Amino acid sequence: MRSPGDWAQLDLTGDPILIVGRRSGRQGLEGFVVDLHEETFETMRAIANETIAQLGDREGLEWHPNAAIERGEQYLAIDVGHLPSPAEHPEQPTVENPGVYAQEPAEPPPYVQLAEAAELLRVVLVPGQLENLDPEGLGGGNFRFYAVVWESGDGGNPVAFVSEYDPTSVLRKANSWFRFDGTLRSATPPDFSLNSKADLLVTTSEIAILSPPAFDRLFADIRALLNEVPANVLGLAEALTNLQLTDSSRHAFEEVCATKPSFARRLQNLVARGGLNSITATTFRRVLRSHGLEASEFLRGGTIDVGMEQVGTVLDVLEGRWYEADFSDEPRRAGSWSRRKERSD
Repeated sequence: MRSPGDWAQLDLTGDPILIVGRRSGRQGLEGFVVDLHEETFETMRAIANETIAQLGDREGLEWHPNAAIERGEQYLAIDVGHLPSPAEHPEQPTVENPGVYAQEPAEPPPYVQLAEAAELLRVVLVPGQLENLDPEGLGGGNFRFYAVVWESGDGGNPVAFVSEYDPTSVLRKANSWFRFDGTLRSATPPDFSLNSKADLLVTTSEIAILSPPAFDRLFADIRALLNEVPANVLGLAEALTNLQLTDSSRHAFEEVCATKPSFARRLQNLVARGGLNSITATTFRRVLRSHGLEASEFLRGGTIDVGMEQVGTVLDVLEGRWYEADFSDEPRRAGSWSRRKERSD
């Protein structure tokens, strides 16, 4: 998790992009790019800078499904880096089935992985894939959010300042506009209205949450996934019929996976895949040792007994992510898998 002051290192010198998004019955969440005149650039930077200033003045806390913040004093941060791609095949390597394996995959850019994991991230972090908004479509927009984006603002990766607000709602909430300079005069109706700061700051690795309700509504898919963690930890314990988890290990899995969407997805896929009933303390110990790990650090009395810092390693081993290169025996870790096709000549 970044410190509050780290957000000031974001690069806002490039041209900003404005995105508006709405829910489509056929396509899910869809976004559009609103072309900006250069005279609006400083306004967009002001929104981003105010958001960064708000984060810098607050204490950052790690997100948890039941986390709460003191308004104006704290913000929540959630790790969304290295989310898995759905291209992962359900038939993956296990400690008892090493014949199913994959060569080390080419790692896609982080924002591509994110785009496949959460709809809103797909919209705000890949603006180059979006169509431009037609001015004639403003009146019926019914947009759920808007985002001010810099495509290379975070060390060459995208950064988005997201607000849960329909910037075109002004067109429907009033039908007369005025200005007052001593005498009330008619004014030209506006097309867009934006807030002074964002509800969320989104990068390819982390989301800073100034408004938890906005996060819950806009990232309902991630929220639902993390809410399922306790049930999936129970499912993992039940699936390991020949290798038990201590109560403290279950708690460690819940604590880690409930704050890391990537781990929550891996846990979910592991339980859904099945085949874990073939793993015993003996086979688990053998696999740990084969990868140079001290089995006593993970097993106690034939039972998995680990802390939060060891959860990732246990997931790696149960999923079969570790393997050795064919020619050099170099230790490697697979990021995703596909089943090796048998060739017949």
